[in-house]
Amino acid sequence: MQIPSNKIRFALPSKGRMGKSTLEFLEKCGLRIHRKNRDYIGSIAMFPDVQIVFQNQSDIIRGIEGGSLNFGIVGFDLVSELMNSYSSETVIIHENLEFGRCNLELAIPEEWSAQSLEEVFVSNKKIRIATKFPRCTERFLENYRTQFEIIEGKGALEVYPALNYCDIIVDLVSSGETLQANRLKQIQNGCILSSQAVFIGNRFSLEQPEVLEIARQLLEYFEAYLRGKKYVQIFANMKEADPRELTRKLFALPELSGLQGPTISPVYTPSGQTWNAIHIIVPKNQLQKVIRALRSIGGSGVIVSPTLYIFEEEPLCYRQLLLTINGKGVN
Repeated sequence: MQIPSNKIRFALPSKGRMGKSTLEFLEKCGLRIHRKNRDYIGSIAMFPDVQIVFQNQSDIIRGIEGGSLNFGIVGFDLVSELMNSYSSETVIIHENLEFGRCNLELAIPEEWSAQSLEEVFVSNKKIRIATKFPRCTERFLENYRTQFEIIEGKGALEVYPALNYCDIIVDLVSSGETLQANRLKQIQNGCILSSQAVFIGNRFSLEQPEVLEIARQLLEYFEAYLRGKKYVQIFANMKEADPRELTRKLFALPELSGLQGPTISPVYTPSGQTWNAIHIIVPKNQLQKVIRALRSIGGSGVIVSPTLYIFEEEPLCYRQLLLTINGKGVN
């Protein structure tokens, strides 16, 4: 049952790397969170009707499912683990916030000769597996028809095999350095799932127009930042007086067409010649290719600037959200 509140509650991880990364992400989206000291309540100046709540990630998922929280940012790994118990009212609104990346991996002692999951379970011996993700582990291993025993662990699982608490472990891995330090290794086919931060919400509360509108606005900022960081702005002077001829040259090279097309304006030089200046948005990973292409058609004085945000007409994930919560499509 939903707990009445005059505020729309948006929960964020309260501590650790995920907590820090979430605050950094929101600030890059233009959403600075205000929090006094270590208070568990905060605010966003741009959203006076939204109350920020800092909680443990598992509690965020429980709060979303129970209706005491409207929105939350958590790791997909925990959503997957708790989905069996907390799923009927939990909606993944944005599944790719592009931070908090890690893999849920199976790791074995270095001295084992096995190199793949199939080799680990080649014998009929029951394998003891320590993990904080028993449901994800069981679902994954059911396909292999093997014998195993799940041992729910707490704290640092990497030391469990050395203490003979278990044979192997399933844990979150980012760099793999902690595994190596504890003489453990990853194996082929041992990745259970890839995880990153996701934006979730309570399905029932999203049927309320004021909550849905906040979801739309948050998605606008998330998507604008995520899209913008992949592009750069190019400003260049072009030795071509005729805008139509310049447009033809630009469109003849696909990397110079920009998102929707170039913006072209006249440049009046001291010598009296008329050039044109262009402004285009291009993928950051194609920058060198773009500069070479510009030079090939008379470009000079190329200036590159970061693109902070790119707002589209409406975020695709918002349209998908509408389909999820009511199945009526998008008007």
